[in-house]
Amino acid sequence: MTAFIPITIYLNHKPVVVASIADAKTALQQPWPVMGKPSRLEAIRMVDECLAGHCSQHAAIAAFQTAATEQGLLKRKPPSIGLKKFDRVAEDLM
Repeated sequence: MTAFIPITIYLNHKPVVVASIADAKTALQQPWPVMGKPSRLEAIRMVDECLAGHCSQHAAIAAFQTAATEQGLLKRKPPSIGLKKFDRVAEDLM
């Protein structure tokens, strides 16, 4: 089991699931919209530090998510039908 919930980023309009630090390293090696963006370079550094045992998986994946978000690669899924129904019920109670 991973230390974090797997995330999906979209590189070249193709989904890439990141379920481990090794997956994050592989994804960071792919072409990104802005290869030299500081947040991406920091994510590379943090992932390498994590793989070397010098920082936590949570810190490394947080840096990865920040970089992916800044470059528009991390897309949020729309809420499920069940969650939408729950939201309506909650609104009715307010």
